[in-house]
Amino acid sequence: MPKVLIVEDEESVRQALVKILENFGHKVLMAADAPEGIKIFERERPDIVMTDLGLPGPSGWDLARAIKEKDPKVPVVLLSGWDVGMEDESLTGLVEKILSKPVKIKDMLDTIDQLVRKPEAKV
Repeated sequence: MPKVLIVEDEESVRQALVKILENFGHKVLMAADAPEGIKIFERERPDIVMTDLGLPGPSGWDLARAIKEKDPKVPVVLLSGWDVGMEDESLTGLVEKILSKPVKIKDMLDTIDQLVRKPEAKV
């Protein structure tokens, strides 16, 4: 199962997302802001990063930019309650997908499956 880094400043939302993903077998790392997320990313090298847009201090965009500078292959998914669209040219290459809050469990799981394809081991 993919290793997922959740960066969300609201503790109740962060805990709920972590529990949901863990219940579906994912290894989940969590951070409350972008600086903590970057430290965890560097130490743990998750397969995918899911971040809130409206973080205190550096935003979700700033975090996405930092992740892509460190490893452009790691998918970044933006979680936002604001009306943000992928058509904005400034987003090119920063995030692979935007999920609207409240995030539907199926959408989150499908996104992880789509963006983190692990080849099946051949026996």
